[in-house]
Amino acid sequence: MGTLPNMLRSMLVIGLFVLALVAIVPRITSVQRPAVDAAAKAGQVAAQTAWPVQLPKGLGDGWVPTVATYAPGTEGVPTFTTVWTTPSGKDIALKQAVRVTDGWVRRSVGDGTPAGTVQVSGRSLERFVAQDAGQVAYLVRGTGAKGLTLVASGTASDDELKAFVAALAPVPPAPGVSPSPSPTT
Repeated sequence: MGTLPNMLRSMLVIGLFVLALVAIVPRITSVQRPAVDAAAKAGQVAAQTAWPVQLPKGLGDGWVPTVATYAPGTEGVPTFTTVWTTPSGKDIALKQAVRVTDGWVRRSVGDGTPAGTVQVSGRSLERFVAQDAGQVAYLVRGTGAKGLTLVASGTASDDELKAFVAALAPVPPAPGVSPSPSPTT
């Protein structure tokens, strides 16, 4: 059994080692995601699904697509998702799907509450706000079996979100990609 002064000296030496390790280990505040070719993926999805897929065109510098996926989303609804980093460093996610469910819509707008409508480039969009997440979402509901529902949501400002939605344009289907069979047939 050691004495109390020896135990305190040992704790001091161990504490200094721990402080030295904490001081030299770098801390990352954010992870930089590499850019992806969202246009190529959108062309493949448009050809595969025959959906009128849309992506923003001509946004300018600072807008970087970091995610482009086509996979089952909430409640198994096939969803094409892209995520963009804005010039201010915030994110905007664009989700596109047909035959969406109420659960898909609710989840895609971040469980936000309805906050009226906005007009962007002649489109009327439903606006949702999720205060606890600091997120705003715009929704355009598709109609009919081929009606594409679009949700643009994120932590970006309303101005950036409006600029993003205003730049949305149809993507031509990629050549050489054959359509997949419809999930309902």
